[in-house]
Amino acid sequence: MNFTFLVIDSGNSFVKWGLFNNDHWLTQNSISYDDVSDLEIEFSVFSEPYLIIISHVARDETKNEICKFISRWPTQPIWHHSQSYQCGVSNGYSNPNQLGSDRWAALIAAWNIEHKACLVINAGTAVTIDTLSDSGKFLGGIILPGVHLMLNSLYSGTQLERNKSGVYKNFPVNTQNAILSGIIQSLVGAIDRMHDILSAQLKHSSINCIISGGNASLLSPFIRYPTKIIDNLVLEGLVVIAKDELKRRELTSS
Repeated sequence: MNFTFLVIDSGNSFVKWGLFNNDHWLTQNSISYDDVSDLEIEFSVFSEPYLIIISHVARDETKNEICKFISRWPTQPIWHHSQSYQCGVSNGYSNPNQLGSDRWAALIAAWNIEHKACLVINAGTAVTIDTLSDSGKFLGGIILPGVHLMLNSLYSGTQLERNKSGVYKNFPVNTQNAILSGIIQSLVGAIDRMHDILSAQLKHSSINCIISGGNASLLSPFIRYPTKIIDNLVLEGLVVIAKDELKRRELTSS
């Protein structure tokens, strides 16, 4: 049978969504949550999806808008939440339900790609650096402010003037370059540190990095370890979850 999945990643700054069918993406798009009303027009041209799976970590207003737009179809949406175990990944959080649904979906996507230990990095509004063991256990991770949050914090808390953007330099000799270089070094330094900690824990250093998010391309050139940039890693994870749900339903009905 031919099944179409609508997957939605409702994040802090953007709502990303995609239609997936027959092992390939039919379409993907991303809009600012300020423009979320545009989803009504975008969804109006699609026939009813078999499954709708949503990861939501944004404002309640955004969730209400999404609910309104998907109500055009009788399909009941699945509001994705982290679990103790799912799709080969076990959740090591002290309270598994507290882990953000976007981080959980990204971990599932990364495990589906690697099937071994890796760092799972999302470089968006916030930067998360999460760890997977060789057995697929989420060991824990860290959360940092992202590039723009760091910039805004620095400018709002100092007398520095927001002029043109800087570029990365090993030894910056102007203020704008010093600011951007400092932000990149702090984030990449955190990645290096987490890689070292995970390597010590697992007693080997064969650990790749999976990175996604709007600033992935800004950070990836400075990461010292094998790195894969995966666009929309959360959406990829939601598709893995949708396939697992489809299998479960088929087994239940057989």
